[in-house]
Amino acid sequence: MKPGLTPWALAGGGAVAVGFARLGYALILPAMQTDMHLSYAQAGWLNTANSIGYLVGALLTVYFVARLGNRRLFVGGVLLTTLTLLACGLTHDFQLLAFLRFASGLGAAGTFICGGVLAGVLGTRAILIFFSGGGIGMLATGATLPWLFQYTNAAAWPWAWLAIGGICIPLSAASIAALRNIAEPSSLSSSAAWPWQRCRAELFAYFLFGLGYIAYMTFIVAWLKQNDFAAVKLALATSVMWSLLGAATLAGPILWRRVFAARSDGRPMAYSMMVLALGAVLPLLVPTLAGIWLSALLVGSSVFMVPSAISNFIKTNIQRAAWGRAMAVATTLFAIGQAIGPVAAGWISDRSGALSTGLAVSAAVLVLGAFMAFAQRPLSDPHRHLTAGPSRK
Repeated sequence: MKPGLTPWALAGGGAVAVGFARLGYALILPAMQTDMHLSYAQAGWLNTANSIGYLVGALLTVYFVARLGNRRLFVGGVLLTTLTLLACGLTHDFQLLAFLRFASGLGAAGTFICGGVLAGVLGTRAILIFFSGGGIGMLATGATLPWLFQYTNAAAWPWAWLAIGGICIPLSAASIAALRNIAEPSSLSSSAAWPWQRCRAELFAYFLFGLGYIAYMTFIVAWLKQNDFAAVKLALATSVMWSLLGAATLAGPILWRRVFAARSDGRPMAYSMMVLALGAVLPLLVPTLAGIWLSALLVGSSVFMVPSAISNFIKTNIQRAAWGRAMAVATTLFAIGQAIGPVAAGWISDRSGALSTGLAVSAAVLVLGAFMAFAQRPLSDPHRHLTAGPSRK
């Protein structure tokens, strides 16, 4: 594989873990709700099950990354995620679906955490490309799934899972092939120390990101349906919105590269969370197709820049041997927020009788996270990751 293609091939793992396994659910959710008669809380629970799996996967990564390395955990994660996506199309049992969503989150954690660390070996540009890989899945699902349900019916949702699982097979193969060009960055014999106490603002902001963004990604399509779009218009609105999300995500590395260049503080995360919050609240302020599509552009261009920001912060502030453990700890906090977010937003929406309330609260959480990230200062030496010895902080 040519070196220039390696980051894009590795990004196939990001597409599997996020674009399909986590975010593809939002497009399938309305049909599952209709066919299985799910409440908003039940619908949120299926995504929360995925997030709990992601949390458990992050904790296991903290424990195993120094023993097995990022490369092995990445391969295991991407294979597990792909298999469970296919399995979701083979059952109508709610409890089994919840288990499969849990298992796909478990695999996605290893894929996303270790993929971000491996991208860091290649440089900042590769980090941005890897985390933008989710846009591949969003673009593919946005261009196809709304029309599948438009011209069939809600009972066709198992075919949607089988289709996205099938697409994940070649993406997984490409991402695994990319590992041939990437050296293992973490220590396999010991766990290097890192100054987590001095990263608290960045870490807490990342937790709030997980808590806030997931409500939009889980319920925005259901919100479109709730707001009385005509049938044909709903399919068009959903398809264009999700495709714009994916396209904007793929454009993110170009749009944000100057913001990330030579920065080792919390501002890249803060700026991206502010844009994300604006995009998340925009449909509530401008409930028209133009408002929805502009929202998609803002959210798509910023949502994966937040994990890019935490990965870049770790790379520029922490010694290389500790990257895997630091990224796993950060992702654990993110996963806790992500696990709470969908069921909390669903509960708030059930109590208020409107999804708009849950979405508005989530946007406010993102604003709070942006202010937390602004408080993060760089650690003393921006080139600490080049040192070979253990941290003395």
